[in-house]
Amino acid sequence: MFNPFSFRFEKVSTKKVSEFIREQLEEAIILKELMSEEQLPSERDLAEMFDVSRITVREALSALEDKGLIEKRVGAKGGSFVLPLTANSHKRTREEIKRDWAHMLKVFEYRTIIEPEAAFLAAERITAGELELLYDYMKQSIEPDCTREWFRALDVKFHLTIAKASGNPYCERAVRQIRTKINPALDLMPYNEQIRSVNYEVHMEILEALKSRDSMNSRETMKRHIEFSADAIYARLVSESEEKERNEV
Repeated sequence: MFNPFSFRFEKVSTKKVSEFIREQLEEAIILKELMSEEQLPSERDLAEMFDVSRITVREALSALEDKGLIEKRVGAKGGSFVLPLTANSHKRTREEIKRDWAHMLKVFEYRTIIEPEAAFLAAERITAGELELLYDYMKQSIEPDCTREWFRALDVKFHLTIAKASGNPYCERAVRQIRTKINPALDLMPYNEQIRSVNYEVHMEILEALKSRDSMNSRETMKRHIEFSADAIYARLVSESEEKERNEV
C-alpha cells in the first residue's frame, strides 16, 4: 500500500525576494563576473531588470554592503561599486573556513565528481573559439602586471569555460555553484610567482589534453588538480590554524 509519508518533502521557503536578488548579485561578484571597482546598475535599473520595487533592490544592496562585497558612494559619480574580494578576504577568517570545513569537504567531494566529467565531455565537444579563450586566459595569467584579483578571475573563467564547453548545461550550472562555494577559500590563498607558475603548468596540462581531444587525460588531470587544490586549502587555512592553536596552549 502506498504510504504518502514514506519520503521527505522539502520545507516551504520563506525567502524574501530581496534575498533572491542578493544571491544572484553575490554569485556574479564571487565568480568575478562583476569585477572590483565595477559600478552596479542604478537601483532604478536593477528594479526594472528584476521586475521588483526599488525598496526590494535597496534591501539586497544593503545585504551585499554588510557582507563587504560592495560599497555605496555618494556624489556626482556615486553609486554601488564592487569591492576587491581578495583585498577584503580578511572578513572571511580562517576560523570561519575551519568551522565549515566538514561542509567544504562535501563541496570538494562533489567537485571531484562533476569537474573531471565536465572536462571529459569538453575534450569531445570544445570549439576552436573556446580553446582560443582558454589560451588567452593562460597568457594573461602570466603577464607581469597581472594583479591578484585578476589572477583569481582568470582562474574562475578557465574552469567555467571548460564547464560550458562540456555542452551540458547541468554540468555548467553545477560548476558555477561549486565555484561560488569554494572561491571565498581560494581568495584567502597566497599570491606569488610560485603560485602563478604551478597554476600555469597544471592549467596548461589540462588545456593540452583538451586540445588533443584526449578525454581520459582531461578527466584525470582535472581530478588531480582539484585534489591538489583541496589539500592546499586545508594546509593553508585549517592545518596551520590548528598548529598555531597547539603552540599557544
